[in-house]
Amino acid sequence: MCHIDTIRPHPGRSVAFNPTPPGDDLLNPKEPQSQTEILASFLGVSAGRITQSTGRLYGYHAYYCDGIQAYLVLSEEEAEQAAQKAISERVWVIALESIFEYFGIDAYPSDAIEAIGKEPLFHVNDELRAIINRTCGMETLTSRMLELGNRPNILADYDQREHRYKNFCIYRLF
Repeated sequence: MCHIDTIRPHPGRSVAFNPTPPGDDLLNPKEPQSQTEILASFLGVSAGRITQSTGRLYGYHAYYCDGIQAYLVLSEEEAEQAAQKAISERVWVIALESIFEYFGIDAYPSDAIEAIGKEPLFHVNDELRAIINRTCGMETLTSRMLELGNRPNILADYDQREHRYKNFCIYRLF
């Protein structure tokens, strides 16, 4: 198991926590390192415990620690591009989360997947994206969401947190 401190903001839900204050790692910049080395250093484990995914998520490889925790390790520019792509691919998730939150409904988008499966939701996403493109445009939605600081909510499925470490943005996926 990888070493990360945890805090429990809500009963029964663990959230990853990096004890290094944001920005402290930027005071002593080093030579560029690979994402594997960056993640290993961030987690306090050997680089041998980190593996790169074979596929890509939002255009970038994920990195696994011991095969049980997954992370995106991105530069600032890559994080921005990944978030833009994620918003476009997950409009249905954003819509459902917004509806559930607005009306105080105790449900999650994963409940929809269990109820009807992924395939119908892909079609819903395409239709929502078409509506957005014909009204305000996807670029407008994406830029507004990111201006409001939603990048961690979009990229960090596990804890909705962005960890800044050695000029990288780290997002825990699971």
